[in-house]
Amino acid sequence: MDVAVTAGAHAWNGLALPPDAQQEPDLLVIGVPFEGGAGGAGGASLGPARVRELTPRLKTTDRHGRDASAVRLRDLGDIPTWRFDLPRSIAHLAEVYQEVFREVTVPVLTYGGDHSITYPIVAAAGTGRRLGLVWFDAHPDVLDGYQGSGISHGSPLRRIIEDGAVAPENVLLVGTRAYDAGETAFIEKHGIREVRAAHFADDPRAARESYRRHLADISERVSHFYVTLDIDVLDASCVPGTGTPVAGGIGTGELLGLIEDLPEPVLAYDIVEFAPAHDVGGMTGHAVMALTTAYLARIAARTHGPGAPPSPGHRPVANPPRLPEE
Repeated sequence: MDVAVTAGAHAWNGLALPPDAQQEPDLLVIGVPFEGGAGGAGGASLGPARVRELTPRLKTTDRHGRDASAVRLRDLGDIPTWRFDLPRSIAHLAEVYQEVFREVTVPVLTYGGDHSITYPIVAAAGTGRRLGLVWFDAHPDVLDGYQGSGISHGSPLRRIIEDGAVAPENVLLVGTRAYDAGETAFIEKHGIREVRAAHFADDPRAARESYRRHLADISERVSHFYVTLDIDVLDASCVPGTGTPVAGGIGTGELLGLIEDLPEPVLAYDIVEFAPAHDVGGMTGHAVMALTTAYLARIAARTHGPGAPPSPGHRPVANPPRLPEE
């Protein structure tokens, strides 16, 4: 399969290149409709399809009035996975993303899917790179095992660290507030940086400054960043459309500001755990679209902004890798 046409020509509000276009993209989009690693309420496998349904109304100007309409993306479609075979799906994602990050030099934006998919993606992204990892999530995801599995959505960050894909001192947890036994001890033992949701509630300015300091320090040691965003990092009142909503989280405006503070170069982003069947009034979908616009504005500023220098290692290519057929 060269390009999986999973969205109509009206999708992405005019930003998507047609499959036969020779123009070089500024961004690649990939869907991973997989929830075989999820506990609790399901439905995250429907996330990529719902995102594409919403994109005809995608805003191309961010909340500060910055225009992202010059960005051109290529939607590669969905990677095949196996709902009842978590190990096979994780191994397959690792193989596909190894090819993606070997051949592609523009940012990659992945829509999940549950958070188990981030383990193989980051493992691939970290090959041959000094990677910094920003982990927006209500949960730290450092359980050694969850519901009998070591590679479910309760464990991806632990597997990433223990496999050596990212050094623990180059990981920043943001918005965390829901811990299972042993997780805080693991975070402290390994020196993982963290700005909890409670910090933003108690002293928003100090929390934002701490976040910026951690990012600046990590930037001194890494060549690229990977940014993963579990939609449940937002307060449960903002995002009913997720399998594990958690009260006491940050708001959408705060999250957008944190995204705007991210350093470059960002190699790839993902947005996971959007379960549209649980959404109410489209609230979660609107949040996902706002986050997408924020990412587009960052890419536009880096690629098309006046006087913006090219980011190291990020030249567009016209021939992205093929996604395998099932």
